[in-house]
Amino acid sequence: MLIFFPPALVDFQEGLNTDIENTQTSSARQVKLDFVGAMNSARSENPLLKAAKAVVYERKGLIKTVSADVFPQISISGDFSRVKDVSMLNSSFGDSLLGGDSPMLGIDPSVFTAPRSYYTTNISVAQPLFYFGKISTAIGIARMGEKEADQGYRTSELNVLHGVAKAYLAVLSAKAETEVIQSRMLAARQFLNDMTAKLEAQSATALDRLRAESELLAVMPDALQADANLKRAKEVLCGMLGLDPKTDLELADMGLPPELDRTIKGEERSEITQIKVQENMLEANDKIIKSDLLPKFDLSAQYGYQAGKTENMFKAPYDPWRMTISMRWPVFDGLRVSGRRAQNRAQIEQTRQMRINQERGFAVELQSAERELVKAKAFLEAARKALDTGQEALRVSKESFEQGLITSLDLLQAERTAHQLRSQLRRAELGVWSAIFDYRRSLSLLPN
Repeated sequence: MLIFFPPALVDFQEGLNTDIENTQTSSARQVKLDFVGAMNSARSENPLLKAAKAVVYERKGLIKTVSADVFPQISISGDFSRVKDVSMLNSSFGDSLLGGDSPMLGIDPSVFTAPRSYYTTNISVAQPLFYFGKISTAIGIARMGEKEADQGYRTSELNVLHGVAKAYLAVLSAKAETEVIQSRMLAARQFLNDMTAKLEAQSATALDRLRAESELLAVMPDALQADANLKRAKEVLCGMLGLDPKTDLELADMGLPPELDRTIKGEERSEITQIKVQENMLEANDKIIKSDLLPKFDLSAQYGYQAGKTENMFKAPYDPWRMTISMRWPVFDGLRVSGRRAQNRAQIEQTRQMRINQERGFAVELQSAERELVKAKAFLEAARKALDTGQEALRVSKESFEQGLITSLDLLQAERTAHQLRSQLRRAELGVWSAIFDYRRSLSLLPN
C-alpha cells in the first residue's frame, strides 16, 4: 500500500532542511555568550550606557570650566592702528589757536590733524577678588553635578543590565519552547510512521493514521511561531548588546536558579540618591542667587608698550601700565533676584515631593518583588510535580495502547500533555530567575 504525504508536510520538511543549511552557512556570524559575557558586552557596547557615561565626562569638564574663575585670566594682545584725530581742532584750545579774539597766526591746522601710526602690545590680567562665596559655591554645585551624573549612570546601568538579563531569559525561554515543539514534531512524525506501518499490517485503521497525520499538521503552526519568537528574542538581545541584529547568538544555559540569600542588604536606590543630590544643588543655588545682591570686587591690570615708530617699541618711556580694583554693588534690580529665589524654592519643594513619592513607590516595588519570588518558587515546585505525573501518565498510556486498552487519540493527548508540562517546567525555572532579577533590582543590585 502506497502512502503519500500531504504537500504541506513535504514543504515544511524542506523548509526545515533549508534552515539547517542556512545555519551551517552562517556559522561564521555566530557568537557564543554566557550570562557574564552578555553583561560585559552590554557594559562596553550598549549605546544608552555610552550616552550616560558621556554625561559624566561632560560634568567633569564643567567642574574645570567653573573652577577657571578662581584663577587669573591672562591674555596678550597686539595691534596696529593709523588714526586721524580732529578732536583738538574742536576743543577750546584749538579755537584759541586758530580763531577767536586773539588767534595765534602762522599755524597750519593740518599739523594737529595729520594721521598718526600706533603700535601697541599689552598683557592683561583680570582676577575676581571677592564674590561673597559665589564662585566657591558654583564649584561645589559643579562637583555635586558630577555625583548626580554618576548616579544617573548607575541608574542607566541597572536598567540596561537588568533589561539584558530579562532579554537573555527571553531567548532561553523561546529556545526551550522551540525544543519542546521540535520534540512534539519528532514524536508526531514517529507516531505517523508507526500508524502507517500498522495500517499496512492491518493492525490499525485509517482513522488512526488520519489522527496521527492531524497531530503532525497541528504542530506546524506552533513550530513556525516558536521559531519566529526565538529569532525576535535574539534580535532584541543583540540590540541591547550593541551587536548586529542579524548575529546568530548561541547562549549558554543558566542552569537551575539558586537559593536567594534573604539576608543580603541592598543599596540606596540610585534614583533616590540622584534626587537628593539635586535637592542639595538647588539649595546651594539659593546662595548664588543671594550673592547677586551683594558687592563684588575685581582686580584688573595692564602693562605693555605703545609707540608711533617700530624702533621705539619695547623701550622706555613707551611702557604704559594700569591697575584697577573695582567694586560693583547692585542697588535695585526690579525684584529680579527675589523672583529667582522664589522659583528656586519652588523647585526645591517639587524635587523633595518627587523624592518622597519615589521612596514610597520603591518600597511597594520591593514588597511586590518579595511576593513574586515566593510565588515563582511555589510555581516551580508545582511544575516539577506536574511533570513527574505527566511522565508517569505517558508511560502508562503507552503500555495501555500497546495492549489495545486505549485509542491512538488518547495516546496523542498524553504525548501532548507531557510536552506541555515539560515546557511549563522550563518556564517556571526561568520565572524564578526573572523573580530573582526583579528582587535584586528592587534592592538596587546588579543581576548576577
